[in-house]
Amino acid sequence: MQEAGVVPAGTGLARTPWLAVALAGSTGRGRLAPMIGDAAVGDAVIIDIADPWTVPLTVNPLEPGPGQQVQAHADRLGGLFEAAFGPPDPVAAALRAGLRLAYAEGGWDLRTGWVPCTGRAPADPAVPSFRQFRRATLAAADELGYGRDLRAAVSGFLAARLDALWTGTAGHFLEGGHPVDLARLLAGNVILTSGAPADEETASFLAGVLLLRLAGWLGHRPARLAVVIAIPAGQAGLGASPRGAAWFGRLLEDLRLAGADVAVAPLAAGGKISPAAIGGKIDPAAAGGRTSPAAAGGRTSSAAAASLLAGRRSAACGELCRRRPCTGYELHAADVLAEDHGQAWLRLWVQTLVLAFLTGRPVPRVPAPLRPGWHALSPRTRECLLATAVETAVMARAGALRPCYPPHRLVSVVAAAAGRMLAAGDPVPARGGPVWVIPQLRWLHEMERLNPLGHDRLRPGDLAPPLDFALAGLPDWPGIRVADRLGGLRRHPLAMESERNRAVASTALLGAGGAGRERLDADLAIAGIGISPPLRLRHAAATMGAGGHAGQPGWLEVVLSWPHRIVAPAAGPDPGRTATG
Repeated sequence: MQEAGVVPAGTGLARTPWLAVALAGSTGRGRLAPMIGDAAVGDAVIIDIADPWTVPLTVNPLEPGPGQQVQAHADRLGGLFEAAFGPPDPVAAALRAGLRLAYAEGGWDLRTGWVPCTGRAPADPAVPSFRQFRRATLAAADELGYGRDLRAAVSGFLAARLDALWTGTAGHFLEGGHPVDLARLLAGNVILTSGAPADEETASFLAGVLLLRLAGWLGHRPARLAVVIAIPAGQAGLGASPRGAAWFGRLLEDLRLAGADVAVAPLAAGGKISPAAIGGKIDPAAAGGRTSPAAAGGRTSSAAAASLLAGRRSAACGELCRRRPCTGYELHAADVLAEDHGQAWLRLWVQTLVLAFLTGRPVPRVPAPLRPGWHALSPRTRECLLATAVETAVMARAGALRPCYPPHRLVSVVAAAAGRMLAAGDPVPARGGPVWVIPQLRWLHEMERLNPLGHDRLRPGDLAPPLDFALAGLPDWPGIRVADRLGGLRRHPLAMESERNRAVASTALLGAGGAGRERLDADLAIAGIGISPPLRLRHAAATMGAGGHAGQPGWLEVVLSWPHRIVAPAAGPDPGRTATG
């Protein structure tokens, strides 16, 4: 980026970086140049958040700013939803309760703003995804005792307003793009615009997302900054109601107190900005003859946008993406391709690879049906598709993994191993190692050894096999018998009789939300077409080298049997019988 030194005409803040925001669609973009001036636009980096061919910058509204208390952030984000969209009070209450629930499920302590003290060094809490927030909001509506009509109102608001926003043209601005570096964004001159039409409520929300993040950032790092917010002619201001306008007014005042010079400028007829609208700070002489930022010479290249990034969208991103970040179109294409029926073998293999790491089993080989279609893809498409598949598989289990280690570390390791295996280059380790096996799955492994699937049961008086995993507090001695080992496992804090342990184990094995096995069975049906349903899993396991021998089940069948053989029956009156029959 070029050195900051140009400000909106007439502001009087010499050599102050500035940020111009015009998110009301192409009209706002075309009329923005008169606000800024010819030289200033030529120096600016122009970010069109709706342009799929540029590098998508993400300002995740669900992510608290550095040093910001999570409860305060949740309250302000709930206020933004209300100010921008003006939902009915019951819907607003469900949104606020859903935010609190989503953060609590992600490991945040709403009292202290960080993770609860558990006596160990936990991983950082998770920023909820929109899908998690949506699910938490619906759950909150149930917890609030809403009847059918109110639950329908909450669901309708999520579907009509928020689903459309997160999956629409500006969706990557909110989630799934490359995270923006606010320090870099505020160090230069930037025009944030949208080439796609947006109604007043949507434009207010998108602008509010950025302003909310700026307020949190500047609140801890005060700095001089000029901010100009362009709104369509005839719009009174930001917000869906007088109450919403008052909320935005308080937000803008917080920015001013943090050192920012903020102006909300209605666009007059012909693209001119009324000086009176912002206290006479805009120079009328600068309001003539400009058409669009791009025409005035602003920089819209991917390289300019890449200079504002804090990293890449995923720890699984490959070398090509690290060199040149993927565009919005490339990310969306990978998301669509990752759900295509033709990628069933890729999804099955990645899921099996993740399970191999989580259960300490040998890594599966690349299935032969996957290779022809894989090599037909371009290198960047392969990288982006693999990153998407690995990120999806691991993050579906993140809630179970986070108390033990940061899930993004597993994402990075699995993606690197998968990339090498698909390239048929460097060898990968036969096993991922015990560090990735969480305690609940270690307990299940030891319980499985007392009653192995497809083998004769061990009798209570038999010698117990030696432990593969040392479970803290589990009695063990040379010559221990099966009955003693089984009794110790039943009484252990990790036993599946605990509802929490059952939830953690099920999430680690099948993913959150309860639909993991259904998705797996759907892919098995595609990959095993023509094969009897009971034999599809065995066929897939054998194709990936995770099958058994001489008619015995392989490790993939074994670990996928745990939810119904050991985990679910443990909720009954005698959980120990699941291991001994």
